[in-house]
Formats: sequence, structure tokens, C-alpha cells
Amino acid sequence: MKEEDLDWAVYHLLVEDAERDAGVLAKLLGCSAGEIERSVKRLECAMLLECTNGGVRILSLQEMMLRCQARYDRSCPFSIEGGVIRARGGSEEKDD
Repeated sequence: MKEEDLDWAVYHLLVEDAERDAGVLAKLLGCSAGEIERSVKRLECAMLLECTNGGVRILSLQEMMLRCQARYDRSCPFSIEGGVIRARGGSEEKDD
């Protein structure tokens, strides 16, 4: 199975039940737990879900949009790192 097909399937199974672990997902999709873990990491990098100590949390559309804006919009006044929202340091020139 191609990575993007696996990611699509994993994402939809997690939307249905985010409590499913890698072993359960692997059995459902006929692949290894390692492949599932790599898929989850790709989904996290794509800003579709968040891995926490408590498991996986599917991000809302609003969270996805804000994370995307924070990552790619250089004029965005904040950044999101590890679930923490931080004000970006200004690059304003000081008058002397």
C-alpha cells in the first residue's frame, strides 16, 4: 500500500475512534505497527492530528488552519510549538 493511501486509511480510522492503538490499526489495515507509527508521524507533520502523552488527538479544522498559518505565514504574529502558542519576536526597527 502506498504511504498516502495508508495515511488516508489511518486518519479515517482514527477519526472514527482515536483510542485505537498502532496494533489494532495494523490488524485492521493488514500492515505492521511500525508502518502505522510512521503514518501517524506523517499525519502529525501534515497538521491533521496531534500526538500527546494520552494518545492521538484529531485536530479541528480551525486548529489545522491556525497551525498552517503559524508555520507558513511569515507575517503571523504567533507560532505554535509543541501545543504552546507563543508570540513571535518582532523584527521592528528601532529608532535611534
